[in-house]
Amino acid sequence: MAGAPQLALALALPCLALAQTPPSVTSNSTTNSTTPPGGGGLSPAGVVALTVVLGGLGAFGLVGVLVFLALRLREKRRTEGSYRPSREELGGGRRGPPPGPPLRLPPEERLI
Repeated sequence: MAGAPQLALALALPCLALAQTPPSVTSNSTTNSTTPPGGGGLSPAGVVALTVVLGGLGAFGLVGVLVFLALRLREKRRTEGSYRPSREELGGGRRGPPPGPPLRLPPEERLI
């Protein structure tokens, strides 16, 4: 499978982007603060990476579900038919008026 290294790389790069920490802000003040500067949210690149990874996994899952449903439907059509003889037995055969006058017999074949 030639696409496996590319897929692994495509999934690993966004995760590495999420793991990177933003550069620390240097200041000359002597106060020690335990809260990170800037609110501690994800960077725009991290949001994009997270969106790409989750979107890819969601699309992959959706394709998997669709393939599973298609295979189940195909198997069900193979094993179950639509003809139900019990309907005709309970209903008394054909329903509605007869299709028209009875067919005529073909002309009788005779020897020469």
